Amino acid sequence: MAIRPTSNSIQTDIQLWEQLKNGSELAFGKLLANYFNPLQNYGCKFVRDEDFVKDCVQEVFIEIWNRRDRVSTPDSVRAYLLSCVRKRVLREGYRQHIMRDDASIDLENELTFVEFSPEWLLIEQESVAETTHRIADSLNKLPKRQREVIYLRYYQNLERDEIAAIMGVNPQSISNLLQSAFKNFRENWAGLILLANILSHSSF
Repeated sequence: MAIRPTSNSIQTDIQLWEQLKNGSELAFGKLLANYFNPLQNYGCKFVRDEDFVKDCVQEVFIEIWNRRDRVSTPDSVRAYLLSCVRKRVLREGYRQHIMRDDASIDLENELTFVEFSPEWLLIEQESVAETTHRIADSLNKLPKRQREVIYLRYYQNLERDEIAAIMGVNPQSISNLLQSAFKNFRENWAGLILLANILSHSSF
């Protein structure tokens, strides 16, 4: 799992955002460099077309720069950018007929939300590597909205309220989705109950 951003990194994001609002191209470039790949990765969870997603991410940053004197400073720059990219990908995907008509409602796609880092995939112990792949397979059998909550919580390190804002639902719905994900995960693979129990001790 990804390491949770520190208070210092969050504060740095806010400082860069304030500098961007004051017209700093350097601050804009740093935010772009820090977040372009994570935002593209998130957008590709909804649409397979990598070039389309790149365009969406670029357009989000261009719009922020063009409106820099009017945009407010978010509590979480990461959550704000993820929300902007999610909305643009779904909206433009529907408008350009890249996604089917109800895709923005049920997030229907063939991509997986759960991935493991190269360090995990290169584990030499065969039994551990097999377990790793079984975990990924079990998680990817979860319903798509449950997978998205898992992704935002444990891969983007966002809190419940931030995820709720991104997905356009109330915070309790996020808690319910996460609890349902753990329940389905245990049912899909009873042998990993311990892992699910560890994750379920989060602040949700």
